[in-house]
Amino acid sequence: YGVKTGKDNEALALVEGVCIAWFTLEYILRFIGASNKWAFLKGGLNVIDVLAILPYFISLFLIESNMAGDQYQDVKRVVQIFRVMRVLRILKLARHSTGLQSLGFTIKNSYQELGLLLMFLAMGVLIFSSLAYFAEREEVGTHFTSIPTTFWWAAITMTTVGYGDMVPQTFLGKCVGLACCICGVLVIALPIPIIVNNFAEFYKNQIRREKALKRRAHIEKARRRESALPLAKGAFTDDDFNLRDNLAQTYVMTGIVKD
Repeated sequence: YGVKTGKDNEALALVEGVCIAWFTLEYILRFIGASNKWAFLKGGLNVIDVLAILPYFISLFLIESNMAGDQYQDVKRVVQIFRVMRVLRILKLARHSTGLQSLGFTIKNSYQELGLLLMFLAMGVLIFSSLAYFAEREEVGTHFTSIPTTFWWAAITMTTVGYGDMVPQTFLGKCVGLACCICGVLVIALPIPIIVNNFAEFYKNQIRREKALKRRAHIEKARRRESALPLAKGAFTDDDFNLRDNLAQTYVMTGIVKD
């Protein structure tokens, strides 16, 4: 439904404006209701909310400002950047998705393993790009014109992507490429199990915590119902309440055993 003139679709722009108004109102109300304002502003999910809302108002302000000539072109480029940043709104799903929260926790708590992985990849790229350059530099029409240019080939080879835009032609260059592929697989495979274990552990704990909260809510609801029952009037006997309490306790214990 795009418009060929390059302008935004009016219907989609209206939907976006309504959504931004709702998100802004929600954020302001949660900020007013927060007991600790500074902790609220520093919260990870709240920062994501700001990043999802702010680009719309900045781009709107820049579009409405009266500028001409080169200034207008610069503002237009900045507006395009902020429009691309609107994609960050998808991160708002992390507030309601246990999987996305687990992924963020895994990245946060596996920074040492991720740093180790990046360091190994950087060392491999530097070594194999140098070897490939010296093996291919004598070939006519080669794409391996310098070591920094060969970084691209080494990176996509170690990560087993292999676009095929840069291919070694000599026998020695192909041997270097083979060794680069094998080392890339080994380097990537080493820290992955640690990261996967962190993700699985946090996801399991998060699911267990959600089940415990739901179970606690059911128990509180049962207690409120019990307090509302006419005990003083003798509508129920003690045996009835003992039987009900035993059933409730059995339900709770069964949930704990399942976990």
